[in-house]
Amino acid sequence: MKGFEFTIRFDPGADPLMDLFREYPALLLRNATCTVAGDAMWRVDRVDGPADAVSAFGDVFLNDGRCNECLDGHRCPGTREYQVLDRGPTARTVYTYHTEIDRCRSVAPIVTERIDDGVVFASERTGGAYRWRVLSPAAISLDGVFGRLESALGDGLALDVDRIGGADLWQATAGPAFPQ
Repeated sequence: MKGFEFTIRFDPGADPLMDLFREYPALLLRNATCTVAGDAMWRVDRVDGPADAVSAFGDVFLNDGRCNECLDGHRCPGTREYQVLDRGPTARTVYTYHTEIDRCRSVAPIVTERIDDGVVFASERTGGAYRWRVLSPAAISLDGVFGRLESALGDGLALDVDRIGGADLWQATAGPAFPQ
């Protein structure tokens, strides 16, 4: 098993969704689950923050005309379907189904393309940072993964590799997806 963590940093103006996290520093989006199979991705995310921030988040995130995962300017051809599972003034839980993810230059399909089945993801967005933790059943070199991620980054995005190690990295940082 191999665990690794990395952060994609967004310059101001590089992405409308990430700009909201800069505008509202208390806004936090956590991923509870993310699954990629073939050309589709499913995920459940929870956003927490002030009521005006969560409302603004919904206006941008739930727009099925733009991809929230693209690293290269939201040009992927896939379709996105969103369903709000839980809605409150300061929190929302959103289910996303995304087709043609294999044609999207985004983290989950790039990682699964290089590593294959059995990858587990956790992610968090706050400020100008999109942080990822990945647990892989394969003890492979990650050079190809990070090289492919870097080549997918659009203008104003940068990749920081934070940690690489065994499964103990995952255990040391794992916690409830949606803490109370």
